[in-house]
Amino acid sequence: MKPADPQCVAPTSCLLGQSPVWSASEGLLFWVDPNRAKLHRFKPKTGNTRRYDLPLKASALALAGGQLLMAGGLEAGFFDIETEEYRQVAQLDGDGSELRINCGGCGPDGSFWFAVMDSGEQQAKSCWYRLRGNRELEKMDARPVVIPSTGCFSPDGSVFYTADTTEQEILAFDVREDGSLAGRRVFATTSTGAGYPDGCAVDVHGYVWNAEWDGARIVRYRPDGAVDRVVSLPTVRPTGLCFGDSDLRTLYITTARTGLTSFQMDTQPFAGGLFAMRTDCPGLNIPNWQEE
Repeated sequence: MKPADPQCVAPTSCLLGQSPVWSASEGLLFWVDPNRAKLHRFKPKTGNTRRYDLPLKASALALAGGQLLMAGGLEAGFFDIETEEYRQVAQLDGDGSELRINCGGCGPDGSFWFAVMDSGEQQAKSCWYRLRGNRELEKMDARPVVIPSTGCFSPDGSVFYTADTTEQEILAFDVREDGSLAGRRVFATTSTGAGYPDGCAVDVHGYVWNAEWDGARIVRYRPDGAVDRVVSLPTVRPTGLCFGDSDLRTLYITTARTGLTSFQMDTQPFAGGLFAMRTDCPGLNIPNWQEE
């Protein structure tokens, strides 16, 4: 693959593929399709894929040693890849018909961050949580939005990035020494185009790569929020990003086909598939969730 030349490497036809995570120890990429309660696995060396049935509609993933830590609905738990057994580790209060977990990922300190939102996508009810290694669940102080998307950090861990998708804003927060958030600000906006900010990944130089839902593109932002690069995609709804392979220079891109018209699906045959492109800059090595 040439730089800035995305190709479909796994035509999985996910309704809503998202939350890709790279396992360096196994040489595998994992991601979920929450609408179908599925987990997908891709092995770049062989091109083989595998699909797992899940007991929950997981929408956020993190590595946890030889297991996956996943969150969906209003709970989080471990999924053992070998036995395909699931163990709940945390349960949130609330009405599962009104609220659901939408996104998340592992922080630089090894804690698992995930966000809850309004299931009807109408009201600003979002809230971020952090699951520590001692299994303590901490509610973070972040102003609610309608649809929170993505959760990632600057290379030194001092900045937390998320997105207010409805308002077409990528947000940045300062991360205090105790892990709390402060200094909310708009890092970048997509309001001048057609796309809505979805999943992000950060490279070793602190540049933020963002998938634009309905924008058919990936945008790389400089640490000051200015646009550095735009990469077009052959499908309109990219959802999540993750750096992988042995050199962390392959950017994996999950996509969706949910909500597309018949014409769009005819003209975008790989919508819902996994795409990949080589980059000239490696991504960050995301840590596993670590139990204390």
